[in-house]
Formats: sequence, C-alpha cells, structure tokens
Amino acid sequence: MNYLLDLSYNGSNYHGWAKQHDVVTVQAVLEKVLSTVFDQKINCNCSGRTDAYVHAIHQIVNFHARKSLLPQKLKHSLNRLLPQDIYIHKIKIVSDQFHARFSAKSKTYLYKIYLGNADVVFVHNLALAYSQKLALNTLRQAAKLFVGQHDFRSFSISTLDNTVRTINSLRITHQRDWLLIRINANGFLRAMVRMIVGALLAINEHKYTKQTITDLLNKPHKGSAIHKAQACGLYLEKVYY
Repeated sequence: MNYLLDLSYNGSNYHGWAKQHDVVTVQAVLEKVLSTVFDQKINCNCSGRTDAYVHAIHQIVNFHARKSLLPQKLKHSLNRLLPQDIYIHKIKIVSDQFHARFSAKSKTYLYKIYLGNADVVFVHNLALAYSQKLALNTLRQAAKLFVGQHDFRSFSISTLDNTVRTINSLRITHQRDWLLIRINANGFLRAMVRMIVGALLAINEHKYTKQTITDLLNKPHKGSAIHKAQACGLYLEKVYY
C-alpha cells in the first residue's frame, strides 16, 4: 500500500526534514512512529526537504507499507504518538506510482516577517522580526525580476548541476504588522527562498539595487547572493500535483 500524508510541523526543534546522525529531524521522528505502527521499517519520501528550523504548513509525504490500515484510524494513531509539534492533517491511499517529490508540479513557500515590536516575544522562532522601514513599492518592483525561468545558482548553496528553475509567482502582502512573501515555483534549490528574501531585504536597506539582482541572475555563481534571511520565517505552504 502506498500512503500519502499531509502534515504540518513546527521546525524550531528539528535540524530539518532529512535524517542525520546525532540530531533530531522530522523524518527520523516520523519514520520511527510509522515503523512502530506498521511493525516494519518505513522509509518516507517528502515533497521537498526543509532545512533546519524551517516549518511546514502542508508537507506531503508518501511511504509504502505491507499492512492495510484505514486512513482515519491511522491518522488518529499517529497524532496520538507523534510529538505535539508534528500534526497529520490527512491520510489517503494513492497509486503505487505516486511519489511525493517526483509527482509534484509546483510548490509554494511562505516567508513571514513581523514588523511590530510589542508582541515580538510571541513570534520568536516563528517569523523574522524586522524593524526597518519598508519601501513596499520598491520591494514589489524588485520581486518581478525573479519571476520566470532563470538560473538561480547565485541564490542557492546547492551542489546540483542544473540550477535552472521557473518562478511562477512572487507575491508580497502587507497586513498590519506582517509582511508575507509567497513564492510559487516548479522547484526550489537549497536556501533559494531565504536568499531571495534576503536579497529583497537588502534592497530595502539600500545594500542592493535592482541592477544587483539582474547581475546575479545573468551571471550565476554559487552563493554569490550573500544575504540569507533567517530560517525561522520560512514555511512550506502548499504542494500542487
């Protein structure tokens, strides 16, 4: 049986999604619980690995298991056994060909920036606290430069050979004390969203210009966009299939 899980997690206590030696990760915790429930070793695929301290609103995972369990019953069991910072929204049985990563068409990441100060203690580890004055129109104009197909090697620390991706949309929303940046793309490189957000904030602080962004896109070089926003504000929001 091929199971699909739609889950959320607060990444504050985890060194990312992927299993690693000697650190706690979301994948390791989830697979341990699943292996207990199914009485066999379970290996999970996710739609995209999140880095240390990054969150997910709707991460999609699939795994294969011999035992057939009712999705609703399985959901109840997992939420009872998992720590409170991981929550299963939905489970369904899918075709054997479905793969959480390779079947995905696009993904949306959300970056949360808190502009207030009175309640900053309550957004600690859940958003970037930012006190600089915003040049919102300038940010939105700069955001347009990222939309479309580009080589994003400058905006990543990825070791992949192919660093060309297509950003379908990059929307910036200002809601009271919040600045929300949503990026939808056909795929993402490691640290890509955080470095794009970092570049936008660098423009806001007059450290970059729009020409800097154009140059970084036209002359790609690994990690040359040196500004990277903190992990705490980043959320995997939705995966499209």
